Amino acid sequence: MTKHLSIFFAGLAAVFLTSCGQGNVLLVKDVVVNLSPVEGNPSAGYATIEGGPEDVSLVSVTADDVMRMEMHETVEENGMAMMKTLGKVPVPAGETVKFEPGGKHLMIWGIGGGSVAQGSLRMIFIFSNDDRIQVDAVIKQAGAAATDDEKADSTE
Repeated sequence: MTKHLSIFFAGLAAVFLTSCGQGNVLLVKDVVVNLSPVEGNPSAGYATIEGGPEDVSLVSVTADDVMRMEMHETVEENGMAMMKTLGKVPVPAGETVKFEPGGKHLMIWGIGGGSVAQGSLRMIFIFSNDDRIQVDAVIKQAGAAATDDEKADSTE
C-alpha cells in the first residue's frame, strides 16, 4: 500500500510541476541593427520584448562597442513626424513591446569596426527590476536585401 501511495504522489507532483512550467519569462528577441548608409549618422536598432510575470520598464540598453545608444520614439506633433528621447519604456506583464521602424527604436552612434566586421553587436537590455538580458544583435549593412522571413513579416 505504501508503495502505491508513493507512486501516486510522485506522479501527482510531476503533473503539478510540469503544469507550472516557468510561466511568463521576460524575453528580448529578434534584435537587429540597421547600419546607417551615411558615415557619422546614427544606426537604428530594433527588437521585440516579451513581458514576464510582472510589469517592468526597460530603462537602458548598453553595448561596449558603441560610442552612444539612446531609446527613441517617432511621434507626430503638429502634423510633423519627430523623434523623442525615451527615459524608459513600460513592458507590461505578458505583453509584447516592439522596437520597429516608425515607432520605438534605438539610435546607435559609433559602432566599432570589429562588431561590424563580424556582423554582430553584443547588447545588454536593463530593466527596472534589475534584470539584465544580454543578446547578440544581427548587424545589417545599409541596403542589404531582406531575408525571406522579413519579406513574410512585411506582408502580414
